[in-house]
Amino acid sequence: MDTEFLVVHKTEMMESEQGMNSSELETGVDIIEQEQDIEEIDHKRNGLQTVFAKFMEEKHSITYRKLVVPQSMRSIYWKFFGFPADDDGEILTRVKIVCLLCKTQIAYNRNTSNLRMHLQNKHVQELHELEALSPPKKQTITPESKERRAQKRMLKAAMASSSQHIYTTNADGTVQIGGDIQFVTDPSVAFPEQCMEEDMTVNINKPLKFVIKDGTIDNVSTTSNQNMTFMLSEDQQQQTSSNNKSVSEAIVEFLIIDLQLPEIVQEQGFQRLIATLKSPCQIPSKNSLEEEIIPTTYNTFRETILSNISSLTSEVSLAVEEWTSNFGESFFSFLIYYQSPGEAVLESKILCTIHGPRDWDELQWGTVLDIIMNEWCIKLEKTTAVIASTTRSQLTNALITRGLTVVPCLLHSLQVCAQTIFENDEVSKVLTNCRSIIGAIASNAEATNAFAVQEQLLGLEENMMIMDYPNVWTSTYTMLQQMIPRREVITMILSSMDGINENVLDLNDEQWQIINDLVEVLEPFKVTIITLSEEKMPLISLLKPLLWQLVSAHLKVKEEDSATARAFKESLSDMLCHHYSDPNVSLLLQIATTLDPRFKEVPYATDEDKKMVATPIKEMLTKLIEENEDSSESQKDCVQVVKKSRISGMELLLGGLRPNKRGMTTEEKANLELAQYQSEATAPLDNCPLQWWAKVSAKCPNLGSIASRYNCVPVCCPPPSRIPADVQMAYNAKRAALPPHLVDKMLFLHANHNLV
Repeated sequence: MDTEFLVVHKTEMMESEQGMNSSELETGVDIIEQEQDIEEIDHKRNGLQTVFAKFMEEKHSITYRKLVVPQSMRSIYWKFFGFPADDDGEILTRVKIVCLLCKTQIAYNRNTSNLRMHLQNKHVQELHELEALSPPKKQTITPESKERRAQKRMLKAAMASSSQHIYTTNADGTVQIGGDIQFVTDPSVAFPEQCMEEDMTVNINKPLKFVIKDGTIDNVSTTSNQNMTFMLSEDQQQQTSSNNKSVSEAIVEFLIIDLQLPEIVQEQGFQRLIATLKSPCQIPSKNSLEEEIIPTTYNTFRETILSNISSLTSEVSLAVEEWTSNFGESFFSFLIYYQSPGEAVLESKILCTIHGPRDWDELQWGTVLDIIMNEWCIKLEKTTAVIASTTRSQLTNALITRGLTVVPCLLHSLQVCAQTIFENDEVSKVLTNCRSIIGAIASNAEATNAFAVQEQLLGLEENMMIMDYPNVWTSTYTMLQQMIPRREVITMILSSMDGINENVLDLNDEQWQIINDLVEVLEPFKVTIITLSEEKMPLISLLKPLLWQLVSAHLKVKEEDSATARAFKESLSDMLCHHYSDPNVSLLLQIATTLDPRFKEVPYATDEDKKMVATPIKEMLTKLIEENEDSSESQKDCVQVVKKSRISGMELLLGGLRPNKRGMTTEEKANLELAQYQSEATAPLDNCPLQWWAKVSAKCPNLGSIASRYNCVPVCCPPPSRIPADVQMAYNAKRAALPPHLVDKMLFLHANHNLV
């Protein structure tokens, strides 16, 4: 027996609870039939893994040959749409539908409202012609139509099992199926037939009746609407416990993905939202989230990641990122980068985040590092390098003492260099004045409107001149860059504002020149940031060419440079060179770049430096070949000969006349692999070196193994998704707000949530 699931308007809930009879209720209810979904629910997937699988599923593609519309889909709007199908007309997926007119892919929501909306937005003429021939009808449901609806339901079931289609169109293409949050697609819910067949107008002020096929509501997805709430019949009350569990899991997922504080569950607005989406339900308390749910989730994820890391046999790299909380305390996040066996992809995971007091010395940091390495089964001899984004010399010294090469994070280095320039006395005054000007205009409504009008007249993009976020230098650069084309507008607006001392607030010619010089000198830095963000995973092999180009070209003083620009360039060049002056760091960067097939013909160092690095590469290659040969000989010695074969007479008499064939020496094998690598065509700059080495590993396997040691090292601590300024600012703000007792678990789960 199907169970009824009522969605009732909030203002009518009290009346229904006070005894409204069935006939009175039915007058206020749009009874909507459901289209039967032929898919089955996989009851084996439950708990938190089910939630993460729904939202974080990896994207994949489906290639289709036809676009078809089943007979059960009788809405007029299906004329211009179809489901992806194979050559035989078998539907490949019902997640997406494709427009026949423009091949746009649309999420299939079990109704035709989005079909009509697409036609209205993109193909107005075709929509008008279609509705002129077959105008949509607003259907009125009466008690007398129940029998017809039952017949219609049986006919629809027959149509669903039929292999015939109303429309079939030959069309080749590919649909992208992503892990996005889809609309209501749960197969346990029977959806309204009219919503499937016609663009029926539903009055949201009236209750809607849904039918739950299997009598459970655990996995039923619902749309959010401020005018709707939910009532359960008596036989559904026993499902409240499991329903509350799914709500708790969804809330935990929300906290993890968006890096929100557990306190949000106590806020009235959040509770109203959850009640609207799924009611009745019990929201987990702040204490249960912090003390039970989040720790349990963390432990589950930690066990899985620890198992993956402990099974690694290849080299890894570490990264440590220092940041400050809203309470002024310093924290350090430790990350690991590695290449999974058989995969040409560099993966990253956050291991832990710890509080690092200012008074910790090198000995204390050494103890902490040893604990982290032991807990995560990381071997020092398998760690190629550590990328450091920190100002703590005690921490870097502790890493170096353990034989690790510490490479400054490029993002951190650029931030330090730019911040040093911004702290110059003259520059600091200019920045303060710029922020005051932007704040004065933004706080005055008339000035803001006048400023927007002038931007339109000049053809400038509106609302781009905003105040910066000093902890992210690119936001300061953008602020200055946007002020230059608006110089005249700024002066005009300030002169027209009442209560503003233009002489104090406005910028003089010398200050405008400083702004121009800053934008010009820092532009290569900004391009470097953009380049890193566009890389799927920027590797350490990029660093040497980038530094070479910055120092030898972009920061080189020109005759036409002003005195201020000259000083900026010289200061930035000196700071960059100083950051990477350590001999061990320089050697590592040189080797990594030499083994990157993209830079074989790119000038990034002097000929003398390139010759110097050839020797250590050959030594490593020779040693690796010898180790592999020794291992191979040991395996042969372990094989016991059961029966010695009889020597033939021919072998006995003439065997000594054959010349002894001399095998290649280890050095010759090393030279051969190096020559083979140099003979390969230079890879395009937008190619991935990991994938390149995976393809040529059979030609020079030993050199490929050495290259993999350096290909596991990134050029910066954070992943490329966090490099853009707006993303960086949002992430930093959320991270800084985390309480100390949750910071480790929340950052761990947030960074590693795509594991499941």
